[in-house]
Amino acid sequence: MNTPLYEKIYEHIIKQIKQGLLRQGDRVPSEKDLADEFQVSRITSKKALDLLAQNNIIERIRGKGSFVAKQESVLRELPLTEEERHENKRTSKLIALMIPDFDNAFGLNLVKTIEKVCLQNNCSLIIRRTRGHIKEEENAIKDLVKLCVDGMIIFPVHGEHYNTELLRLVLMDFPLVLVDRYLKGIPASSVCTNNQAACEELTNYLFTLGHTNIAFLSPSPSGTSTIEERLQGFHIAYTKRGLKLNPNFLLLDLISSLPQHIEDGQGNSKLEIDFLAIKHFIEKHSSVTAFIVSEYSLAVTLKYVLEKQGKKIPEDYSIVCFDCPENRLEEPAFTHIRQHEEEMGEIAVHMLMKQLKGEKIPKHTVINYTLVVGKSTTSKSFAENVKQFIE
Repeated sequence: MNTPLYEKIYEHIIKQIKQGLLRQGDRVPSEKDLADEFQVSRITSKKALDLLAQNNIIERIRGKGSFVAKQESVLRELPLTEEERHENKRTSKLIALMIPDFDNAFGLNLVKTIEKVCLQNNCSLIIRRTRGHIKEEENAIKDLVKLCVDGMIIFPVHGEHYNTELLRLVLMDFPLVLVDRYLKGIPASSVCTNNQAACEELTNYLFTLGHTNIAFLSPSPSGTSTIEERLQGFHIAYTKRGLKLNPNFLLLDLISSLPQHIEDGQGNSKLEIDFLAIKHFIEKHSSVTAFIVSEYSLAVTLKYVLEKQGKKIPEDYSIVCFDCPENRLEEPAFTHIRQHEEEMGEIAVHMLMKQLKGEKIPKHTVINYTLVVGKSTTSKSFAENVKQFIE
């Protein structure tokens, strides 16, 4: 489709402004001059100047001519020329982000950062929620490949089984980066929090408060590197302290926090199952004084169960977890590990950009974290003194 003649003149003026050939206050060629230069009628050149004026790119002053408008507003609002649009088509990329779900405890800032850094790198972003289902993840990959995306950032679903479409992408050497977790035996690049060190630090923090009978609560760690490493950190902390970990203090089959159970309408029934499991666990292990919980939503469930039993946090039990919504005006509800979502998202996009340029990148990148002290922990001795005072 041929570009109208008046648009060619319009884009010619814009290009001159962008190149600095025309600056704020400079006089723009007249209708006659433009008509002569482009071999068009004055009606056509007038239409181009009128359009420039309508878009506040130039100011037309009767009897004096047309002049470039204020430079800062011009440069900020100038539309792309046809030449620039073609260049963008050649250089812009289409990136897909697949994530089970996200909220303000974890995931929201990750998504925001990935979107921001994609825009900074002239990339468009498609977001697909997989709702924690492998089948959804497989279908999403198929759909995105059909859309000819240039690369993918994938937050894999929880579980020990890998989807075949993801494996196929890796074997094809398709540009992709995994976030939050990695897949054992799969040579795909990933960026994750140092979960093992983080959980070791959480456990040591509880040790410093005098707690030694600590329970660990999570969904099944099988096939999910994030939870596996947190559990490893828990074990390592006990070993380094020369303390014996009671294997009965592990509750590793909770399910209510998994996205698929929330999305498929089973959330309430699964929550009831976890409620009863936690209640039974607490009744069975009365010597436990503190809990490490692998996910924020499970920490909320645990707190609810304890309070239903007439227990107080942190007077009766201390709770620490991973991730927690933060309000700058208030102390966080839980002492927790704050994952650096912004850093994770930024690194993931930069790694993907390098892959798209044919550069080699590390297979596994680990980032740091921050331990944030909240309202849910206190020293064991303090808690015991409070109990004695109340009694």
